[in-house]
Amino acid sequence: KICVVLRAQTGHDFSQYKQNTLLRRIERRMALHQVDRMDDYLHFLRETPTESDALFRDLLIGVTNFFRDPEAFEALQTQVIPRLFAGKPTGSAVRIWVCGCSTGEEAYSIAILIQEYLETLHQSFKVQIFATDIDRQAIEQARSGVFPASIASDVSPERLARFFTQEAESGVCRIQKNIRDMLVLSEQDVIKDPPFSRLDLLSCRNLLIYMNGDLQRKLLPLFRYALNPHGVLFLGTSESVGEFT
Repeated sequence: KICVVLRAQTGHDFSQYKQNTLLRRIERRMALHQVDRMDDYLHFLRETPTESDALFRDLLIGVTNFFRDPEAFEALQTQVIPRLFAGKPTGSAVRIWVCGCSTGEEAYSIAILIQEYLETLHQSFKVQIFATDIDRQAIEQARSGVFPASIASDVSPERLARFFTQEAESGVCRIQKNIRDMLVLSEQDVIKDPPFSRLDLLSCRNLLIYMNGDLQRKLLPLFRYALNPHGVLFLGTSESVGEFT
């Protein structure tokens, strides 16, 4: 019933998210409002329009870093990215979708790796990185391309110097325009909105772990459809394609 109210108020359906995750987040909101019974919280949710938005925000798990899981990104850099360009004629497009991109760190990390590889080639390509998320505020933040100085713990000094402008006054790091221009950022709900197509790489990391088996079984064929025949699916370290071959 809480999911029904949430869907009516926000337009997003969380009913197929893992039940434990939903319960933990709902119980957190209940504790905040000192509500003991879930029926009472349901009533409170129906009567308080702002609470739907607050619960929606709590259900979005925006954990992200630049080059999160360095080994995975190293594999991407050495094994996958060269394959994306192999055999493509000069000037052709390389299409990438970063799904559930949150505030953009992962999408910008991939863009940096792509830029580094492009600089080793004597050909030019059109690279499009579609970075999408259900969270409008996260997308707005990603669009700004501005990050705290603390990213230095995840980004090497060389990359920091090459791909960011460090603004001394405000103490922030701004991604450089040539990297920012690779990204097309948009609000999108992977569960109900149409996917992108003809993709060379689809990165969906640490999103499936929050979804139940039925939803995972629905999404994976969708990803297969979105990818080119030799396209690559990049998942999180705790994720797999399940029973799909």
